[in-house]
Amino acid sequence: MGLAARFALWVSLALALVMAGASFFLFNRSQHLVDRSVDRALTLAAEEQLVHSQLEAAEKPHYHAVSQMGTLRGKGVMRTEVVIEGGPRKGSRARSYATEDGPAILLPLEADPEQKDLSSLFLFVTGLVILAGAGVASMIANQVAKPLESLVQDVRTIARGKLRHRTHVTGATEVRDLARAIDKMGDSLAEAQGSEVELGIRRRERGLALQLAQAFLPSEEPWIEGYRVAGRFVASDEPGGGFFDYCQVGERTILFVCDVSGKGVPGSLIGATARAYLRTALQTKEGLAAALQWVNRELYRDVERGLFATAMVVVLDPAENVAQVACAGHKLPLLRWDAQDGQLKALQPNGFALGFDAGPVFDKRLEVIRVPVQAGDRLVLAGKGIASLTKENGEEWGETGLYRSLHRNAQLDPAQLLERVLQEAQDFSGNQPYPSDFSLVILARDPA
Repeated sequence: MGLAARFALWVSLALALVMAGASFFLFNRSQHLVDRSVDRALTLAAEEQLVHSQLEAAEKPHYHAVSQMGTLRGKGVMRTEVVIEGGPRKGSRARSYATEDGPAILLPLEADPEQKDLSSLFLFVTGLVILAGAGVASMIANQVAKPLESLVQDVRTIARGKLRHRTHVTGATEVRDLARAIDKMGDSLAEAQGSEVELGIRRRERGLALQLAQAFLPSEEPWIEGYRVAGRFVASDEPGGGFFDYCQVGERTILFVCDVSGKGVPGSLIGATARAYLRTALQTKEGLAAALQWVNRELYRDVERGLFATAMVVVLDPAENVAQVACAGHKLPLLRWDAQDGQLKALQPNGFALGFDAGPVFDKRLEVIRVPVQAGDRLVLAGKGIASLTKENGEEWGETGLYRSLHRNAQLDPAQLLERVLQEAQDFSGNQPYPSDFSLVILARDPA
């Protein structure tokens, strides 16, 4: 039952009981007082008539009229207020009741003690009703105040940080509803606090991942006679450990682009580990295949199972204008724009991801191919993130969008070509964020 209904019911019941008892008491007492008052009035009238009969001859008139009070309806009895002029009550007021022919009856208007008793009785009953109402109101107030005091303590407990604290109160429907609302509020605050903490952790993790990624990027492009290079790393809202880098080994220049599994700091650590191993192996091992096989074994030993890195590696020999190309499970192929026939070609050597296999499968699958680089040719290495960019309706730019953009703008300078491809990707998506970070590297041989 609701608080308002309970209050109305209790007050109504209490007042009904009090008024029933008071009515019974008032009826009996009033009847008794009326009887006493009538007896007294008749006694006084009889006494006055006795005095009147004794003084009638000697002291007439012994009273005179003051005001006419009218005739009793339907009785023919005239009521008159008079002043007594003789006898023991000389100078006092009285009422005269008389018919046209009959004698008058005088009723002295003395103070009636029964009237005082009746006034006291009504005051007593009124006070009793007020006390009963106050008692019921106090009882209801206590029933409400105690649960509310308990709820106040519960709210203070929640305010001190114990957001999963639960209320334990009983009472009216409104009080129980309030308790449930406080419990829900605590749950909401706990969830919000957890989300805020998680968001703060993710922000710090994202910041750290970006710092790691930026720290390992090359500070400048390599200088290669007859060639130009442009590279760019594009971070996403959920950074991982993707990267690109350059190495110089004698006359040869090595370019590689990597993607890694995992996001945030774990992904960045995998990327940093893979970069260190690749730079070491590519600069110290004889042959591209031997270098990648060594990196795979070391990475498999160091990273958790199921985590891996993919790589597209190009070793350019500018003296022979030939590039050795190896793919370690990289999703996007190496793209070569042939300046002579104006065609864009995809080159995808066989290969397994780094760190995914202990060695036998990786060594067996690994393939190294030789690609001639003619005057005006472009070689493009890209991370998978650029191909996964989508519009708001879910349409994906994909590899096809990347190929078309490169084909349209292939004759541009590498730096201009890189900027144009990135701009067209953003124009396609309507500036939607990239789902993952990626690298884009373009190697171009001069036309002459």
